[in-house]
Amino acid sequence: MATVATLVEIISDGKLLLKRATRGISKSKWNGVGGKLDQGETPEQNAVRETLEETGLTASNLFYHGLINFHNYGKDDVDFAVHLFSTKDFLGEMSLKSDDGGELQWFPIDKLPMESMWKDDEYWMPLLLQGKKFDADFYFDETNKNIIRHEIKVKK
Repeated sequence: MATVATLVEIISDGKLLLKRATRGISKSKWNGVGGKLDQGETPEQNAVRETLEETGLTASNLFYHGLINFHNYGKDDVDFAVHLFSTKDFLGEMSLKSDDGGELQWFPIDKLPMESMWKDDEYWMPLLLQGKKFDADFYFDETNKNIIRHEIKVKK
């Protein structure tokens, strides 16, 4: 059974807000904010809650890009089904509020730390930054470090 989660990319003044995790599957990687859905929670509710919990910012006007399925550790089954959002609208003062000791940082969009991000980001991040809607599947090898294959379906 796949874990259902969200990923939120916050954009402001030509920069993208990323968080470096200190634990879990994304340990030491720069990533957007988000997390697993709670019982009865919609993806959009989760995206707003997780953004507030992880950054101190209240996100609004979320744009739904689509669903990314991650097939991890060389398996065909979906491990994570991630609803992808972006926003340029948020209120509040940024602070790292989560208890995992991560780090928040704004990166210029043309200088994202791709070498320290998930390998799949290089495939879908340009679509997100262009405001496109899409669904995708990424199949990782047994080490969960390399993409074996992927499919992206851009929607109208």
